[in-house]
Amino acid sequence: MSQYDNPFKIIILGDSGVGKTCLLMRFSDNQFTTRHRSTLGMDRRECSVEFADWRMGRMLQVWDTSDDERFKLLKATHCRSAHGILLVYDITSSKSFQNIDGWMKEIRRLCPDKVIVLLVGNKSDDPNHRQVSMAQGFNYAHRQSICFEEVSAKSGRNVYDIFSSLAMDIYTYRRVHYNPFSLTSWQEEEDAAESLD
Repeated sequence: MSQYDNPFKIIILGDSGVGKTCLLMRFSDNQFTTRHRSTLGMDRRECSVEFADWRMGRMLQVWDTSDDERFKLLKATHCRSAHGILLVYDITSSKSFQNIDGWMKEIRRLCPDKVIVLLVGNKSDDPNHRQVSMAQGFNYAHRQSICFEEVSAKSGRNVYDIFSSLAMDIYTYRRVHYNPFSLTSWQEEEDAAESLD
């Protein structure tokens, strides 16, 4: 079985306007645009990452989410089967950072303990409008026992790294806690999660 057979499922969460879609576009297509519509429902892309230290790769199935009320149930179902979550705020918006706590509570409520969360401060290319310091992001992540990184979807800075780092953390966790030769596919986990609804 190839490391590409069972992709890791990653959900991107955060307030509207923090740059979730821009992060996914930068990662999947290495493109950035300021002109795009809000995500309707959920957008899915499949991308691969390489682990240089281990000379191997992993396919990621990345889901970009909408904040629309109509899709809350859909989002809940997908969160239950996620392997990892990128929780994104905008460093130029203190409100988006304040709302991270609510997102974390939802993650703890909806997701199994095994989900790996990475806190991401986007728009680091705009330091003149910064409202959230790097120390604030780091301290919050430390209190929640999750990792933290600042990125720029606009410049591409650290974007590939956050996906690669999250994938490596997922892989490491699953090797320790599961039989690495029989990792459950995301589809099997999603079917199991839907049976709980």
